[in-house]
Amino acid sequence: MKSEKIIFNHFYKLRHDIHRSYIMSPTFVDKQYEPFVNKEWISKIHPIFPMIFSFFSQPIELQEAIKVLSDFLEISETDVENFITPYINNKETTRSMYGNVENYFPKNILINADLSFCGAVDYMPEQFAYEELNLEQERFIKAPATIVFMVNNTCLTDCVYCYANKLVKNKPITFEQVKEIVLEAKKLQIQKFTLDGGEFFLYKQWKELLDFLLENGFQDSLISTKVPITEGDIVFLKKFDIPIQISLDSINPNKLTQILDVKSDYAEKIKKTISFLDKHNVSFQVATILTKYNDSIENLEELYDFVQNFRSLRKWEIRVGFKSMYSRGNFDEIKTSKDSVEKINQWVEETKKSSKIYIQWVPEVIEKYFETEGGSKNFKGGRCSANYSNIFVLPDGKVTICEQLYWNPRFIIGDLTTQTIEEVWNSPRALELAFPKKENFRNASICKKCSIFDDCYKYHNKCYVDVIKGYGDENWDFPDPRCKFAPEFIYNLNPE
Repeated sequence: MKSEKIIFNHFYKLRHDIHRSYIMSPTFVDKQYEPFVNKEWISKIHPIFPMIFSFFSQPIELQEAIKVLSDFLEISETDVENFITPYINNKETTRSMYGNVENYFPKNILINADLSFCGAVDYMPEQFAYEELNLEQERFIKAPATIVFMVNNTCLTDCVYCYANKLVKNKPITFEQVKEIVLEAKKLQIQKFTLDGGEFFLYKQWKELLDFLLENGFQDSLISTKVPITEGDIVFLKKFDIPIQISLDSINPNKLTQILDVKSDYAEKIKKTISFLDKHNVSFQVATILTKYNDSIENLEELYDFVQNFRSLRKWEIRVGFKSMYSRGNFDEIKTSKDSVEKINQWVEETKKSSKIYIQWVPEVIEKYFETEGGSKNFKGGRCSANYSNIFVLPDGKVTICEQLYWNPRFIIGDLTTQTIEEVWNSPRALELAFPKKENFRNASICKKCSIFDDCYKYHNKCYVDVIKGYGDENWDFPDPRCKFAPEFIYNLNPE
């Protein structure tokens, strides 16, 4: 084995973050390699590991690598061999203690050279040099891990449950400025650069943008749309292998007119789009948002009878519409009832038993509110990436921490028309929000006197959107409503 040539698996990327390092991977990989790697992997590791892995940037005989590393680390060859063996063709994820913390690794980090399927990057040990070690801070230090770019604030529909803030009029940045942001993200080794709207397919340069992202190592993981797409555009999309999400709340033209404020021919156009996607084997999913206008079993059965016929459908996601800060009308007048949710739950569970398609049912988790002890690290639901690992770039270049906060001035942390990504990430406002201080909270907030304040806010898992929806913008410093000590809602978020 020592005579075999070994190489670092360049599907994974090594990124230094001043006082520590990361190993990460993209969201996409050819299907033939999916069992071989871990997609969307990201973990914080001691810099000694990427220093060692850098010696395998190019194929090298294992015996030679052991000798070189022995000199570099000033330890015996036996110790080197024992150190690196767990990472050679490791079939499972692994972890190890180093630097007084656990370091987590994906599978197949160092592999036989003939198994390599990605272009090599020439890492150097000095790239991962550090003066001080900090493996404890949760938030990325130099720059975020991911970026979401909102291409526009334009929609084809006017959804009754709309989650978008369409009131702000802005001057979009030029396509040249967008490309500069993408290039800086590439230089910073940003893991993902994803796209959002508005409506992606109403962005004039959407084709050029997808091409440019792919040229620079970024591929979106999902594009969501309510816009009917032509067959020609679907043929163009096929080369990117990006799943498409079609938002479809009903196939009844009258219901869609009521929910989306669209013309009567919209239903047939969007159904034709789905047929084109299936015809060209473009993977897609369907998302249905439930309000009082479409929360009947009859409506769901009509949808099911339609979507179950398509081979390229990878899932049908059904969600209960939640309170938006921007929806037209009064949310209490359009929201689905608790009774309807229970009936739908029964229907979904029964339908799943014989269904050939994957149905993902996402009711509002009422039980998640007002019950968590021990702070934000124990909150139910996925961890919030806002200002911890992700930034959201608005169409005019302004940067906010969350896609649902839009141009709320409290959460604007910078402007990429005048600042770099690094400058925005480490701007005074970004750091104030990332590392809040008790003295900056009002007396009206329970957080002001909380005994676990430091531990809770250290974990970066507060949903400011739910806070504002439940308590109002003026009470943005209230605790996350999942906290046991959070006050009762001023504005109810739950079905009744």
